[in-house]
Amino acid sequence: MAAVCFFLDQTQGMTPYFSIAINSVSGLDPATDLGRRSAVDPEFNLTLRVASHKLWASECAKPDMYVNVFYRGIFLAASVTTAEEICARPKKAVDRPIIARGIGVVVPGPMLDSLAGDMRRGVQAFDVMLHGSNAKHSHWSWYCGARRVGDAGALRADCVSD
Repeated sequence: MAAVCFFLDQTQGMTPYFSIAINSVSGLDPATDLGRRSAVDPEFNLTLRVASHKLWASECAKPDMYVNVFYRGIFLAASVTTAEEICARPKKAVDRPIIARGIGVVVPGPMLDSLAGDMRRGVQAFDVMLHGSNAKHSHWSWYCGARRVGDAGALRADCVSD
């Protein structure tokens, strides 16, 4: 019985696990969007996954989370904050769609050329940061790593708190 109580205590205070996948991107087409101008208007269609690894308790993300998307350190897009709490039942996960947009984002020339080349070859990877709060901190960030467009497997890679 003491071992069970110890195990239960170890799960108290853990935050949910988060992961993000980029389903699609628009506004970064090399032929129409990246060739003629230095400012772009990207839109990222994302999936945010909230998962509970607890055996007997749900885990919830507070309703103030938002996502930033970068390309090689250059900010491209941000989402609005989530309006509702997102809860995952014990040992389950729940997915929510999120849109991150950038308007008139200036990308320096060499970086724009690199992005256009990566988009043409289909090898582009975008860094994703998730921001919000948890039970212990009023503001917290999770680095989700480099994400490839269309890689649903990214939802199996948890974001890491900084």
